[in-house]
Amino acid sequence: MQCKCGGVLIEGKSTYRTSKKNFSFILENIPAFKCMRCDEVTFSEETMSKIQRLVNNIERDSNEIVTGQASVNLYDY
Repeated sequence: MQCKCGGVLIEGKSTYRTSKKNFSFILENIPAFKCMRCDEVTFSEETMSKIQRLVNNIERDSNEIVTGQASVNLYDY
């Protein structure tokens, strides 16, 4: 595989970090590709979709905690 800059991508592990209004999220030792020329780290589409799903779940849960809204309807019980 090649990077946008033309460098060669090598397989390895990396860390993903993001910060939102109500939380910070750090995920370590996930599969990634690193460019030998520009040191840019990229993730596969499958990995990014899994990370995005995790971030969305955490964001939804953190909003429920902050706002005090119930995560389920009471009539479900």
